Amino acid sequence: MAASPKSTSSAKSKSAAAKADETVAPNPRSKSGAKPLGDTKGRADADAYGEHATFAKGKRPSDKLKPAELVQIYRTMLLARRFEEHVVDQFREGNLPGFVHVAIGQEGIAAGVGHALPEGDIIASTHRAHAHIIARGSSVEALMAEMMGRITGVCQGKGGSMHLADMSRNVVGANGVVGSGVPMMTGVALAQKELATGNIAVAFYGDGATSQGNVHEGMNLAQIWELPVLFICENNRYAESTPSWQTVPIDDLTLRGAAHGMKTFAVDGNDVLAMYDTTTVAAEYARSGKGPVYIVAETQRLSGHYVGDAEVYRPKGEAKAARAGDPIPAFRTEMLTRKVKESDVKAVEAEVEETMERAVEASLAADFPPAEDAMKHVYAEYPYQGPVLGA
Repeated sequence: MAASPKSTSSAKSKSAAAKADETVAPNPRSKSGAKPLGDTKGRADADAYGEHATFAKGKRPSDKLKPAELVQIYRTMLLARRFEEHVVDQFREGNLPGFVHVAIGQEGIAAGVGHALPEGDIIASTHRAHAHIIARGSSVEALMAEMMGRITGVCQGKGGSMHLADMSRNVVGANGVVGSGVPMMTGVALAQKELATGNIAVAFYGDGATSQGNVHEGMNLAQIWELPVLFICENNRYAESTPSWQTVPIDDLTLRGAAHGMKTFAVDGNDVLAMYDTTTVAAEYARSGKGPVYIVAETQRLSGHYVGDAEVYRPKGEAKAARAGDPIPAFRTEMLTRKVKESDVKAVEAEVEETMERAVEASLAADFPPAEDAMKHVYAEYPYQGPVLGA
């Protein structure tokens, strides 16, 4: 199959980016010293309630990663990026039903967390879930087929983008309900504690979800019961098209953890190795029985809330500043300084392209689920024979 046309999507992306640089009302709190939206590292390094995972020189968990492991992390980031770029192309060609939300620019969080967790740990994602699930090892071919509503999809074509799940990889699923992963994974963590599995639960959510009541209820219970769960807030400073300064009375979201007396970390989510290190430390803390951990990962979207979003709500220059902080080229440079061979990097880049070409081609050729299966899987069969998380 020929490569997906980049020229069309690139032109449209530039058009959206140009609109995104139009002038809108600035953050009034920026006068008080708040960091600009594009300065993720500056905000992550600022004084905050949340601490930073600190290590002696040469003692970071990521210092032990071998070149081949670094290449695998890079592969995950690149695979997530190219998957979503192909998704955008296929959506514009009319091959994907419904709305599509991509996390282009936030791959450092997904890859850092995904590679820090062993296979037994369980995650729940958001409506922007593709990178999280790819980072847990799900087949991109099955995920792409699911996006297209094909029977070969990971949910047999019935879930689509916002309801992706892969129980074979301990991925409870994406969800269109904002913040719903928090109470879900609080329950999953309770099960892991009662069953003494040694596994932890992980809930991803955005900064917009931090004002949801169910998020605070879940965090509250998790802290009271000292549950093995990580709450990971991907702070890109937008809830759909609404900047956080319009809806949240604080600039430092680690204060949300302070409200529950919870172990809290602040981290530059665009630094995949910092994300790996922080998750490793947080997972060890939660797994040891000390209770939940809240992680605020500073990042940014390099695309709109949904495919087709003109992003006219972003201040002038912000979109350009965000693109300068792209985590993928930054990590590529970091790998080369850590003695990873450029030939190995180029080889994995070529392999990712081939993998995605095959995934798209196979998905387009797959059948849709038959009409008579429409009511299957609506109710659980009794007696229930399905998987029990952690058992």
